[in-house]
Amino acid sequence: MESNAMTSYKDTTPAARLDNQTLNKMVWRSCQLQAAFNYERMQSAGWLWAILPGLEKIHTNKDDLAASMTHNMDFLNTHPFFVTFVMGIVLSMEQQKTDIQTIRSVRISTAAPLGGIGDALFW
Repeated sequence: MESNAMTSYKDTTPAARLDNQTLNKMVWRSCQLQAAFNYERMQSAGWLWAILPGLEKIHTNKDDLAASMTHNMDFLNTHPFFVTFVMGIVLSMEQQKTDIQTIRSVRISTAAPLGGIGDALFW
């Protein structure tokens, strides 16, 4: 993580629960996870596209939203069938305004193993 990057959000008030319309929008967007696949960040663009409706509802502070979008563009590689599980964990942590480094660590530590498990089961 860069030294000038935020380590926690400015607004630390937990966000309200996401409505079903937003959750459904994110599920449909998650089907396009690999549409913007690239070898530098793998699925990160598709990940951000899928999770963005939730992040916009959670982070009403523009600086917090920008910080969240930035760290959600980190390298990500998981199995497309299991991405919604990872999204649920990350969004829950984002709602609670958990420390950014913790969110990043949990995202990677859940996404990567699910990628390997999913590949073994489905491919």
